Amino acid sequence: MRFLLLILFFYLNNALAFKPHTANYHLSINGFKVAEEIRTLHELDGQYFYTANAKTSGLAALVKDYSIAASSVFSINDKGVDGLNYQIMEQENSKVSKNYAIDIVSKNNIVMSILTKSQPKITTWKSEDGNIVDPLSVFLAISYDLKSKPNQNEFYYQVANGKSVKQHHYKKTENQAIKIDGQTFNAVRVDRMNSGNNKSQIYFLTKYRYLPVIIKQTKGDKQYLYKIKDFKIPEVEKLQVTF
Repeated sequence: MRFLLLILFFYLNNALAFKPHTANYHLSINGFKVAEEIRTLHELDGQYFYTANAKTSGLAALVKDYSIAASSVFSINDKGVDGLNYQIMEQENSKVSKNYAIDIVSKNNIVMSILTKSQPKITTWKSEDGNIVDPLSVFLAISYDLKSKPNQNEFYYQVANGKSVKQHHYKKTENQAIKIDGQTFNAVRVDRMNSGNNKSQIYFLTKYRYLPVIIKQTKGDKQYLYKIKDFKIPEVEKLQVTF
């Protein structure tokens, strides 16, 4: 009976943390709004499919036609999110400027590239023992761990991006109040630690499965800011978020 209860608890926790949804974000770079991004999570036969599609909008679209599409396929085991495949493609003025794709086999400690125009040869990276995620699924990996490990404040992930496999260290630091349709909700703040010029600060909405609602990233001299615009889940058709 105790074993069955543990299985049921794991299943319910999993469902709460990863209910299929669509979330829309505004993307700004160095304070200038450049694009809108749609992130969607689907689940099929125990595998999760997470996609992000961004395209320049407004005045930015007049300067440059830029789009980026990324997808992540992963599963969930007793250690959390575990990647299977990651792909990313960037286009400028309808021409591909970057295209990376990788297969992930964490049980064998291997990440292998897939042939693309940006990757003309197959490269294999060795990893440490444990799960592996990618630059897209890492946010949901944190969401999952915030839900399933409420007493844990520090998290470590192996992140494969098509160029390398690196260890990321994140720390839960403080909460911030966010207003949604006139109601105030708590968001958990998580910071990437010891990352030099590649910093991240993410806020997760506690009420809705720790959905990431603000993502701040610093990469060299560029500051990226994702702010959620709205999202859809079965019991919530549309929520306008203000910060």
